[in-house]
Amino acid sequence: MKTARPNSLIALMVVFLTLLSFAPPYSAAAEENPTLSKKELKALLKTARTPYEHRRIGAYYRQEALRLTDSSRQHAELAATYEKNPPFPALEAKHGFAFGQGVSHCRRWAKLDGEQAEKATKLAALHEEMAQKAEAASPAPDGVANTTEDPRSAHAYCLCSSNSEKEKQLAVVRQNNNRR
Repeated sequence: MKTARPNSLIALMVVFLTLLSFAPPYSAAAEENPTLSKKELKALLKTARTPYEHRRIGAYYRQEALRLTDSSRQHAELAATYEKNPPFPALEAKHGFAFGQGVSHCRRWAKLDGEQAEKATKLAALHEEMAQKAEAASPAPDGVANTTEDPRSAHAYCLCSSNSEKEKQLAVVRQNNNRR
């Protein structure tokens, strides 16, 4: 009878730990600085008018550039490793890039990710510039400060950016999505 209590306690702990492993991790930093989803980005690209909205888009592209730069660096490191010690030399010689492992695969992805990172950096700069233009061109009424904050929490006065800039940017986004 004395072994029943410790066994049930162990079983209860196993169940608790199992359930705990399914809980999503909580991050206070993620709550303070939420990132845009691709769906939110597409919607915001079509409707962005305020400096705040353009800065959010710019932040998304800066984050994307960092991710792509890191991926490019990792692929370059793997290419150097595979060059010294090829995992499957015969398969790579026969199938080349299509094999999916090896020097040619990693070099190609390092190059592609690097190019995409440069484009994302340029798009981030474009949206920062659009936000600055919007701030400069939208005078606030007397007694109200011109703000770049979230329009839901403050008075934000917007400038409709030119459609040609938006069309250029949407074309780049479509091109990037078709590549992947």
